[in-house]
Amino acid sequence: MYRYKKIMICLNLDDHDEKLIQYAGILSKMAKSDELHFVYVSDTFDIPEEIKKIYPQIASPVETAVEDLMKQIVEQHFNGHENTQKIYSPLEGPLLGQLISYTKKYDIDLLIVGHHSTEMAAQKAISEKLARKAFCSVMIVPKGAKALLEKILVAVDFSDHALNALDVGSAFAKAAGLEEIYILNNYKVPTEYHKTGKSHEEFADIMLDNAKSKLRALLPKVDLKSIAIKPFFKKSNDVVDGILMFSKKMGAGLIVVGARGRSGDIAAILLGSVTEGLIRKLDRPILAVKNKGEGLNILDAISSE
Repeated sequence: MYRYKKIMICLNLDDHDEKLIQYAGILSKMAKSDELHFVYVSDTFDIPEEIKKIYPQIASPVETAVEDLMKQIVEQHFNGHENTQKIYSPLEGPLLGQLISYTKKYDIDLLIVGHHSTEMAAQKAISEKLARKAFCSVMIVPKGAKALLEKILVAVDFSDHALNALDVGSAFAKAAGLEEIYILNNYKVPTEYHKTGKSHEEFADIMLDNAKSKLRALLPKVDLKSIAIKPFFKKSNDVVDGILMFSKKMGAGLIVVGARGRSGDIAAILLGSVTEGLIRKLDRPILAVKNKGEGLNILDAISSE
């Protein structure tokens, strides 16, 4: 868990904060984190002067009241590494821009955010945008999720990003005292398979053998930290649904995937379509792993949709 020394948690000041704080506690113990940054973002903390005159008791800085409330909520639900420093930051301004700027300014290793499946589409997109643009890995926790890490599923596509996901997934398992992780690859049969003269079943076998071969080539490149692996290969026309169905069937407490951040090439892909699809249909916590610093530059991150 060497990666996650500085963890940032985006609080909502609602009942979902409990799970976010519990996850922060678990991860801080696993990583022996140095700092936990609890952040709340408001469009504005300004109170109109006419309201202050009518209600002088609220004339004190709103940021101070918000910070006090944040501390109260955290102390109620936090059970983490005792030597981790807790930092509270009420922020004012656009949610997306403030969070992304903060991850860069304070060199954050992991951002934990909530996800409400019943939100409006524009609000649900925040999770996806954060995973796409943040300068660090992002853990997204849906409402109602249990703060448990009993089974970890790593979805792989055999890319370098899959190496990152396997590295982090095995580190989580080691720190959590687990003996194994599940590895899943979903593969498709090409639509034009018939041009090869093979039947659908024959070409499916070819794709399966190819996937197994790629996994064998991938594993020696990553330190699994003596964690055993249970690999699964599933044929699926919809990779996102395939991963979600498998994770539900096995009772995964966390899905780990590799995420691509913009590395300077204007044509680079931000996130694979699979990762984005998982975030949109999220029904359990997902950790989008990226190399630290892989994100948009600050101006693009704040201004782009």
